[in-house]
Amino acid sequence: MKDFKKFEEIFEEYTNRYINKEDIDEGRKLNFSNKKIHSYHVRDNILEIAKAENLKVDMFIVEFIGLFHDIGRFYQYDKYETFNDAKSQNHAKLTIKVLEDEGILNIIDYEDRPYVVDAILMHNLQDLPRLKDKKMYLYAALLRDADKLDGFRSISVAESKDSVYFKNKSDAPIISDRVYESILNKKSVYKYDLTTILESQIVALGYITSDINFRTTLKLIKENDYTKKMFEKMQDTPMSRKIYNFVNEYIDRRLCNEEE
Repeated sequence: MKDFKKFEEIFEEYTNRYINKEDIDEGRKLNFSNKKIHSYHVRDNILEIAKAENLKVDMFIVEFIGLFHDIGRFYQYDKYETFNDAKSQNHAKLTIKVLEDEGILNIIDYEDRPYVVDAILMHNLQDLPRLKDKKMYLYAALLRDADKLDGFRSISVAESKDSVYFKNKSDAPIISDRVYESILNKKSVYKYDLTTILESQIVALGYITSDINFRTTLKLIKENDYTKKMFEKMQDTPMSRKIYNFVNEYIDRRLCNEEE
């Protein structure tokens, strides 16, 4: 079954169960709505990257994993009132459970299911594992890039630091030495160990050097001026500015080298 319109209708029906609940308060409704918006952005991002890179992938699978990758977030937030996996459940595994419980996986072509399941299960890992299956790598890498690209957009347009993602984090202008050194060494950081808002913001910026897989993604980051917009939302400290400059230099170098 390759008609994606039907799957979009399924996504709408499922997510609206949470958004349109009776007596839902505005804060919860906003968090559900933002997650739905995020899912559509990721869908658009992953299609754009895959097409621009001219990859030999099935665009149905690409579109499906983009739109449905976070559908487990709705159950997660409804039950636990958090998007923090460490304080609730792994949202990628919850997504697969929802796809199974709702019968959605059963209406996907059988040969497509392993790519859908594994790409979603790998999208929130700290690092993308080494994969021998090149096609599986492409789906997983595409989803991670598309997801992070919308994360950059979200941070750059955030109205305040009152996000559910910053709950219980200190507003102190502190980046630990561990986080600082990891980013400058192009290593990923486990996001649920962070203690300050600034660390959460700067780690997102650091993803650009540790976990962006495609040239198109870097081009979109640069074209949208996301690093500058993200940095403007942060506290300007010697550590945060050095990371900001380091990331921009990395983007320019990658793009320049790949154009030579």
